[in-house]
Amino acid sequence: MQQLQNRTAKRALDLTADVPRSGRERLAGFAWLGRAADKARAKRAGTLGEYVSLCPFDKGFLARTGISEDTFLELIARGMTDEELGSYFERHVAVKQRDAANQWVLLDMAEHVNAQDREERRAA
Repeated sequence: MQQLQNRTAKRALDLTADVPRSGRERLAGFAWLGRAADKARAKRAGTLGEYVSLCPFDKGFLARTGISEDTFLELIARGMTDEELGSYFERHVAVKQRDAANQWVLLDMAEHVNAQDREERRAA
């Protein structure tokens, strides 16, 4: 178990000193996936800081993809790389679901994503 945590921690950002990816940044064609993964990995590593893993936005994204929160956390716990996580989502999420999730993140919730980018000092 400790070895798995160490593998995960090596991929985790220290969100006490850094910021997760922008929600607009796509991982395997999925907006928000990279940000959700950054926060989940940081939580497992104990470096989440003031961020919230599985916040309402993470939950809304996952609901639209059809991937359960438990499944997502299990993938993170396995120590999946971005490439492996993206591949899993590509195989298990229909294009229609991916497009709905991206529309929700990038269009329906654009002001929220813009506000996060401004707060994290990225151009919105």
